[in-house]
Amino acid sequence: MSHQKQQQHHDLFENRKQFQLERLILFSDAVFAIAITLLIIEIKVPEIHHSTDLTHDLKEALSEKFPEFFGLVLSFAVIGQFWHNHHRLFGFVSNYNGSLVWLNLHMLFWIILVPFTTGLNSRYGNLNLVWQIYSFNLFMIGISLFLLYRYIGNPKHSLSDLANDQLNKRFSMYRSLSVAFIFLLGVVLANWDGQLISNISRFVYFLIPVAIGIINRRYHHARKKVHHN
Repeated sequence: MSHQKQQQHHDLFENRKQFQLERLILFSDAVFAIAITLLIIEIKVPEIHHSTDLTHDLKEALSEKFPEFFGLVLSFAVIGQFWHNHHRLFGFVSNYNGSLVWLNLHMLFWIILVPFTTGLNSRYGNLNLVWQIYSFNLFMIGISLFLLYRYIGNPKHSLSDLANDQLNKRFSMYRSLSVAFIFLLGVVLANWDGQLISNISRFVYFLIPVAIGIINRRYHHARKKVHHN
């Protein structure tokens, strides 16, 4: 085979590989988008019949839906953050294999469960069991993202440039694990016998921006040290 034909064959192979990788990313983006869209579809417009004061009754009906809207905002923020991390991670990816496809599907499985667990939590959020289910769902997304980072960043798999930036890889994995274990803390605290502790489990998610902020500062500090050296 001539050099020109070898080059054409190589270019064709690379184009096919990039096309398949783009399909993987576009499919993932579509799943994230559908999951976010289903969050609002779960919230129904109040129906008010035979009202003497429609404005008052509508305000009452909307106030009763506050837990549903709170669940929408919370889950929207969570899915949006996971999509952002997924988007950033796949910006490093230049190749793919079967294991990557299945690890990605593993994450997407937990993503598509979020509208259901959000609806469950919005309606029965006073039950600790329901909060455990919701928190466990989010915990598994965090773990699946950690597994993706670990696999993609492994130089043995030749999948991305992330393998050449071990500092970025390490702190990205720290971020994924910290978020995952905060969700796990929500599961554990919701299982506590004491009412006060189980109520605190509803607020542990506010630890996430604190943990991410600390890790990001340490990452930038470590990056500066590397550049100075």
